[in-house]
Amino acid sequence: MTDRLASTGQPGTWLDRRLFALAPGMSPRVRDLIGFLVVIVLAQAAFWGFYASPLWPKPATPQLDRIAFTETTLARLPKPTPLAAAQAQYQSVELPHTECCEPVYLALKLRFDLEAVPADGLGLAAYQQVDNFVIQVNGSTVFARGEMTFPGQAFEGQRPVVERIPAGLLKVGTNEVLFITVRQGLPYSDLVAPILGPWPQVAQWAEVRMWRSVDYRQLSGLTTAIISLFALMLAFRAPQNRFALWLAMLGGAWTAYVLYGQVLDPPFGGLMRLWLFFVVNALTAISLAGLIDAWTERPWPRFQLVLIGVFLAFVTFCAVWLWTRPMPGGYDAPALAWVWLSVALGVTVVARLIWHFATTPEPRRLEAALLAICATCVVLDAIGEHFGLTPGGFLLDSTPLLLLALVAAFLQRNFTLFRSAVSLNALLADRLAVREAELESAHARERDLVRSQAHDDERRRIMRDMHDGLGSQLMSMLLAARRGKAEPAAVAEGLQAVIDEMRLMIDSMDSVGESLASALTTFEDRVRPRIEEAGFVLVWSSLVDTRLPDYPPRVVLQVFRILQEAVTNALKHSGGDRIEIVVAPGADDDTVRLTVTDNGRGMAARGASGHGLRNMQSRASLVGATLEIRAAHPGTHVVLTLRLPRKDP
Repeated sequence: MTDRLASTGQPGTWLDRRLFALAPGMSPRVRDLIGFLVVIVLAQAAFWGFYASPLWPKPATPQLDRIAFTETTLARLPKPTPLAAAQAQYQSVELPHTECCEPVYLALKLRFDLEAVPADGLGLAAYQQVDNFVIQVNGSTVFARGEMTFPGQAFEGQRPVVERIPAGLLKVGTNEVLFITVRQGLPYSDLVAPILGPWPQVAQWAEVRMWRSVDYRQLSGLTTAIISLFALMLAFRAPQNRFALWLAMLGGAWTAYVLYGQVLDPPFGGLMRLWLFFVVNALTAISLAGLIDAWTERPWPRFQLVLIGVFLAFVTFCAVWLWTRPMPGGYDAPALAWVWLSVALGVTVVARLIWHFATTPEPRRLEAALLAICATCVVLDAIGEHFGLTPGGFLLDSTPLLLLALVAAFLQRNFTLFRSAVSLNALLADRLAVREAELESAHARERDLVRSQAHDDERRRIMRDMHDGLGSQLMSMLLAARRGKAEPAAVAEGLQAVIDEMRLMIDSMDSVGESLASALTTFEDRVRPRIEEAGFVLVWSSLVDTRLPDYPPRVVLQVFRILQEAVTNALKHSGGDRIEIVVAPGADDDTVRLTVTDNGRGMAARGASGHGLRNMQSRASLVGATLEIRAAHPGTHVVLTLRLPRKDP
């Protein structure tokens, strides 16, 4: 008997009591299985009834005063341009129309007649199964987003478009709508007739549909991303970390599925995007099967490893087939494999749940029912995508609802555990609050005094840096401009120096507690582009085996300025093409040596400004460091020796 039985021997839940009353001699396992099937049926009926019913107003297409197209013609283009479309040879086609198979630019021309031009103009709602398209009305562009030339085309065509055609673009008599499309990757260009009608009607009809296809899906992806992060946190703290990891993977796969439909200008072409479609969809189904197996708490031996192997084999097969086989076979075989993989995994999930309830007493019926709905969505989406028997999109649209319900059921089942944890946390929080109050009372005045002194010191330092650094640079540029000697190169160099000063001031304000190693890494990242743009090669070497210590932010700032001045002098005056920066231990155990070397003309020939060298020496002395500047044969050698900070006893 299960732990749900009360002392009377009768089950505790309402459904169990009803089943016990109807068949008191029924085996507990049979009763569990029947109860599970009842919950499954009720949950499926509630979900699909709710999903099929209108959750918001849905204006039907027949309510529109649609304008019919009198002529539809199609042409292949050498380029996706209006000029190429104007010079093309068109042939009559009937819509919907599918064009196959190589990458192609198409021009679809639609003509319609108007007896009078509406004052509000017309509305055009279009969705063409292509990568991207441009829409023109009577020669004027009304929609154009993203690149049109493959392999770098955008994928704006994957999202419905609703545009208003102003009355000024229309005329009495025959008008023309032109679609210029691009398709590369998926071998099929599916063209359908757009919806054309009075603008107020089309806007009302499309309002909810656009919200569902864009805003709702963005909300869906955000919800699943949050749930995925929540599951990752559980994975590091919960004993059943496999369940949490699979839940995180499932939420991440659904989030990637949403991003796939929202990121329309990726840095790759159609074949890569097509491969990612198979990867994301297969990962969703694989993750669901792994989640179910981990959820049962009695996983099949090696089943989860097999799932991972199947996933890797599938994505490898898709990559090989897409990039090595001619179209449309290069797409059709992976698409068919994905369909059957999704169907097989969906059936496996349902069978896994039934087997679990047939062999194990299980009170988590609601969670199982929700997971079974997920499996049903996977199967229906696969069938809809390949055979067109269902509209598809069930999994994507229901993602937030199902995952939130699953998490809610999990939390409800573990309410006692969470309540106990809350009570314990409350007790610890009370004790901690008392202790914090005592410490706060003891250190309040000292903290206020230290803060006031630190603010005054920081304010004076910032004002001094602005005066000596930014002020002097800007004043020099102003005087040069007034004298008519503001050469573009000099102005650019001066502005670059001002920007560097500002960056250093910002670094000095937000780098408290930062190690010298991190500060040097930041300096390398910022100075490397500037050096390479000047035609120099930067060689950066670190010969320090141990972690560099932490320095106060003011010390890090002065090190930044000394290194920056050394690099600037090399760029301006050396005449070389190579700068080497080395971080190494000093001659003494308590020092570290920073060296900047160029391969230029050397100190005597370059005529560097004495003021800049004096500034470097002054900054080194401020932080207790030593600075040596000498000839390197060839070039110049700048060595900054910095003492390690003293450790508190």
